[in-house]
Amino acid sequence: MKAYYFANYRLLVDDAISQSDRMEYLAGFSKVMSATHTFTLHLGDEALLESKMAEATKCPIVCTTDRFNIHDTQDSWSFVSRMDEESVKIRGKYVLTCVRDYSKMTLYISRQPYYEERIQRWIMPGFPMSSAIRAACEAGMTMRDGMPLHAALIEKDGYGVVFLGPSGMGKSTQAKLWVEHQGADFIIGDRPGLRRIDGQWIGFGMPWDGKDGIRQQKQVPIRALISLEQAPENSIRRLTKQEAMIVLLNQVMMPMWDDAAMALLTPLMGQLATEIPFYNLKNLPNKEATELTRETICETCSSESRPIV
Repeated sequence: MKAYYFANYRLLVDDAISQSDRMEYLAGFSKVMSATHTFTLHLGDEALLESKMAEATKCPIVCTTDRFNIHDTQDSWSFVSRMDEESVKIRGKYVLTCVRDYSKMTLYISRQPYYEERIQRWIMPGFPMSSAIRAACEAGMTMRDGMPLHAALIEKDGYGVVFLGPSGMGKSTQAKLWVEHQGADFIIGDRPGLRRIDGQWIGFGMPWDGKDGIRQQKQVPIRALISLEQAPENSIRRLTKQEAMIVLLNQVMMPMWDDAAMALLTPLMGQLATEIPFYNLKNLPNKEATELTRETICETCSSESRPIV
């Protein structure tokens, strides 16, 4: 099995999966990190796919997405591919079964090639790493002191800044402006992981969904979280804990189908909202927005006797 590392977790993947040409982006996360927990991903017998699918679909659907449904099979979770013709053609037919805490996953998949008229050749559907497997790993994080965010993460002078907001709000734009004007390093464009380790909040690059292909196997202590809002002029203010929690409730990727995971995640979000400064940045996409944000973070760090970015 091949080992990959993210957010101080280890993901062990069967060679048959990790060697797929659709999984090459995992290679950037093969550098060994200290790992507090291990997830395993096995490739199941394709002959069992139809029976696993029939078994799962008899059980209640607890969550549905545009790519898969999650069924509660009582002793496990089953992520079942959506069966519309286009989804099956592009992503293949699959069932991902997970033990209740997501530490062990088995992927049953049938990948029949399809003919792509646009390029006039046969294509093999990809493994569903960016959808079902990612969702299972992220749900497992929430049961192990971690949370994935709909956000962008940068590093400046050894400390991390997280930009949060809905799609189209300018997270990647602000991150790139920090790279251009503040000399920052762009760690990941979407879905960084956060963990509280030894009393400190750490932000991590993750092996999936890096917007614009930006995702590094890198970790950095978090200094501030910035909720973005587009506006005709730049302004910034510190959020209360209650306001910060509202931001997190909208931007943390939460396994709403799993009561046990949610029971662990909610107090963890409360700790983050209490321990790390949150700001709302009304902004234009310009250099001045980065300068205002950096100066504000520095002033807060200085007044609270924290190291500054």
